[in-house]
Amino acid sequence: MTLFQHDGQIATTASAVFAIRRETWQSTELSFPDKKPALTLVRADTSKAPEWTRRYDMRPLKGLMIDGQQPDHAPDAVTEFWIQDDPPRPLDFLSLTAICDSFVPRIFVRKMGRYPAGTISLTTYFHADTALLSTQGTPHVLGLARATRFGLGYHDQSAEIWSDQQQLLATSHQVVYFKA
Repeated sequence: MTLFQHDGQIATTASAVFAIRRETWQSTELSFPDKKPALTLVRADTSKAPEWTRRYDMRPLKGLMIDGQQPDHAPDAVTEFWIQDDPPRPLDFLSLTAICDSFVPRIFVRKMGRYPAGTISLTTYFHADTALLSTQGTPHVLGLARATRFGLGYHDQSAEIWSDQQQLLATSHQVVYFKA
C-alpha cells in the first residue's frame, strides 16, 4: 500500500500479510504481569495533550507521558497503562491496531521530555482471533512498552497488549528516529 500526498509525493508505504488461522499447538512464553486493575487507577488528564489522546481512557501505572507531564518513576523507557477507546466500544482489530500505536516514542519517556521523533518502521502481530477479541468486549486492555537500545539517532520499541482476562492480544515492534 502506498499513501500519496496531494502533490503526488509518497507519504508512507505499508505491507499487510493475511493468512487463514488453523488450530495448532499453542503456548504463550510471556506471563501476564501482576498489575492493579484499571478501574482502581485515576484516568490520565489529556485535556492539553494532542487530540488523538482524547480518544482513549488511559489509566497510567508507569511512564505515561502526556503533554510534558513528567512520569513519576526513575528514568527508564518503560510505559505501562490500561487503555480503552473513548467512548467505549467492543475491541476489534481496528481498535487493537490503533492501541498498538498509542505509545509515545520511548525517547520521550527515557529522557523525560519531548524531542523530534518519528516512526521508521512499525510491525504489529495479532495473537488474538475474532472469537478472543469478542470476549474482551469494552473493558480496558493493558499496554506495556519498552526499549532496549538508544543510539545514533534511533531507538527500538517493543509493546504488548493484554486483555483484562490475561490473554496476550497483540505485540508490536518499532524503530524510531529521534534527535536528542
